[in-house]
Amino acid sequence: MRRLLLMAVLFASSGCSLLPSRQPAKADFDFGPLTAQGAYAANFSEADIVVHEIKAPPFMDNSSMYYRLAYRNAANPMSYAQSEWVMSPAALLTQRLRARLAGGGEVRRVGVHAPALYALRSELVEFDQIFDDPSRSRGVLRLRATLEGDGVWMQRSFAVEKAAPTADAAGGVSALTQCSDELASLISEWVVASRLRSREAASARREP
Repeated sequence: MRRLLLMAVLFASSGCSLLPSRQPAKADFDFGPLTAQGAYAANFSEADIVVHEIKAPPFMDNSSMYYRLAYRNAANPMSYAQSEWVMSPAALLTQRLRARLAGGGEVRRVGVHAPALYALRSELVEFDQIFDDPSRSRGVLRLRATLEGDGVWMQRSFAVEKAAPTADAAGGVSALTQCSDELASLISEWVVASRLRSREAASARREP
């Protein structure tokens, strides 16, 4: 009898390890659908543009969702255990840029055998959710871009920050999505302005 009671106590005390643990469900995120307003970014008319795949540092070339605790150690990037992007941030940004830069012209993927007037090459420098304190965070996106073709060769660095509505992974997704959409708009404006300056310079050279 005592042996049975002892076995029952041991089973009860170890029951939590025998039953499957209830881990939080893993969540995968992207930037969500592109709004109708955001889909038309610029009118390139007859201009074609190739948006090359965005490059990223090796540690960022995966689907991990990184955050930094600026109030503790900003030099230590950490990743959420139960939240990830559906693909690498660089791949998500490439898709967003191609969609936003379509405008009135045509965006061609690399490998399409047709002449293109412009090529956009970019390198992702930072794509993090930064916590300034345990209850407040922001999304930070930094990118270097090079535009070339049709008499244009220009480089520019872009930096966008947006406050996160909540201090968690979902808040970081919201902030970084807003950063990505604003970045796409800024690059679109930059490409259009660069093209206009190139045409004006070419026209000035032709004048007697």
